[in-house]
Amino acid sequence: MNAKFELEIADQNIVVAAFRTPGGTAELFERIAQEARSHVPDVTTKKGRDQIGSLALKISKSKTFIEKCGKELVADQKAQIKLIDDDRIATVKKFDELRNEILAPRDAWEQAEKDRVAKHEESILSINFYKTAVIADKDSVWLKGVIRNVEEIVIDSSFEEFEEQAKIAKYETLEFLRKALVEREKYEAEQAELERLRLAEQQRIQQEREAQIAREAAEKATREAEEKARFEAERVQHEKAESEQREARLKAEKEAAELREQALKQKAIDDAKQAEIAKQQAIEAERQRIEAEQFAQAEAVRKAEEARLADVEHRKQICGEALKGLTDLGVNADQGKAILNAINKGLVPHVSIKF
Repeated sequence: MNAKFELEIADQNIVVAAFRTPGGTAELFERIAQEARSHVPDVTTKKGRDQIGSLALKISKSKTFIEKCGKELVADQKAQIKLIDDDRIATVKKFDELRNEILAPRDAWEQAEKDRVAKHEESILSINFYKTAVIADKDSVWLKGVIRNVEEIVIDSSFEEFEEQAKIAKYETLEFLRKALVEREKYEAEQAELERLRLAEQQRIQQEREAQIAREAAEKATREAEEKARFEAERVQHEKAESEQREARLKAEKEAAELREQALKQKAIDDAKQAEIAKQQAIEAERQRIEAEQFAQAEAVRKAEEARLADVEHRKQICGEALKGLTDLGVNADQGKAILNAINKGLVPHVSIKF
């Protein structure tokens, strides 16, 4: 044989001689195993891993060839069937074990690679999970907390080739959460405005009830004044009937009483009118104040929303123009978005977007 033993046996005479020599197949296996184990390929390169596969294939082919020759010897030499068959089985088993031994480094590397990729993919899935975790009844405080959690996630070189994908997942998740926060804050502002209007309506009803009490008090005062005037007139009339001698004086007193009665009546009427005017003025003033306040608040909310929407549209336009500039230079859309997102967050020194 040559000084360097070939792993892939193609000479039947070598195999037959091994089977016919006691311990020959064991020696043949050891020589093949020694040659196979002498190869130390690099599992970290594709070429090295391919060499391992090629080495294992040669071992399998030698096993198959030896097994084939053994079967032929069994057919040719009936008397040695059991001996050769047992030897064949043992040899095949040892070749399988050798093949597995040779493949073990590559298998270990491939499993480690799968575990590494799975770890990165799981990290990206955990970032995307924040989008599915948003529940409709969560308030803006909860959403802000979730946004802070996502913002604190560090995307760096530890993600290896998945770094860009992780950055995109974080960016898209933050965009989704921030949009949900804007919608939630708008809803909460609307609910606050409805509560303010409800309280204003309660106040209006209370004021109307107080005005009703004031009207009833004024009407009571008028009735009391009229009753007092009537009583005074009856008293004057009674005194007049008592004595004709005092008629002149009583007449004068009656006229004075009538004048007082008219004055009291007029005063009661004037007081009631004044009270009603004051009440109506107060009601109208309060109504105008509430309407002015509601209008001012609604106008402020409308202008703020218009300004916000205009700013958002302006930023979209600027970012769109910037992205077009990048893609015109050969940068793909996803990379362009990632670059703009990094600039916008201040991650690129000395570079900023002018809005």
